[in-house]
Amino acid sequence: MEDKPNPGRRTYWGARYTRSWFTMLVGAPLAVGIYLSILQNTSAWLVLAPITVVIIAALWLVPMAVVSDRGIRFVLSGTALPWCRVAAVLDPRPGDEVVRLELIDGRVVRVPGVPPSAAPYLRTLRSGGS
Repeated sequence: MEDKPNPGRRTYWGARYTRSWFTMLVGAPLAVGIYLSILQNTSAWLVLAPITVVIIAALWLVPMAVVSDRGIRFVLSGTALPWCRVAAVLDPRPGDEVVRLELIDGRVVRVPGVPPSAAPYLRTLRSGGS
């Protein structure tokens, strides 16, 4: 899959609610560590502060999946799934948070960050339409 401009390409970051919780789970302990290191008059905060900024920025700026007419690219794992390997885009079940795909080998793969409401769009792309 190329990184050239593609009008049919959509980028998915995942649910804001999920990213907010991960931000809190990562940021709170690091913020406490920064606060305690300042109180104890150590220089550990010089390392903890940039780490906090980088982790939280990655949570909010790096998309989880990029969907195009060529397939799906999983950004965090660095892998790509071409449409020729996808047998079907499964209907969402109650409680599903992300789209599920059935591959030609029978495995079911969850697509992180892509909401179930995007299933019709994925079906269109899989069938070759734009």
